[in-house]
Amino acid sequence: MLIEDMPDGYRVHVERNIENQWSVRITEIKIGHKYVIVGPLYSKQQHMTGRECRVTDFIENKCGFTDKAKVRYIDTNRVGQVSLRNLAGNEIFIT
Repeated sequence: MLIEDMPDGYRVHVERNIENQWSVRITEIKIGHKYVIVGPLYSKQQHMTGRECRVTDFIENKCGFTDKAKVRYIDTNRVGQVSLRNLAGNEIFIT
């Protein structure tokens, strides 16, 4: 996973190997935009797959790198945190 800074958000590159075929998903994540939660997630978070959310803020880890987003779920209006790699929206797929 590679996270690039953009002036108004982040560009996230996620590589996946599905049946010996590599694909790259590039998602531009911006505050206020709507995204869908996709896998891979931890086993406790599998029920979150497919939920729509809106990004409200970005969260830095202890080292000062942004790796999570603060989101508001569309269906329940609750607030939560999601890894940037698990957000998909207007993305580009490269095979």
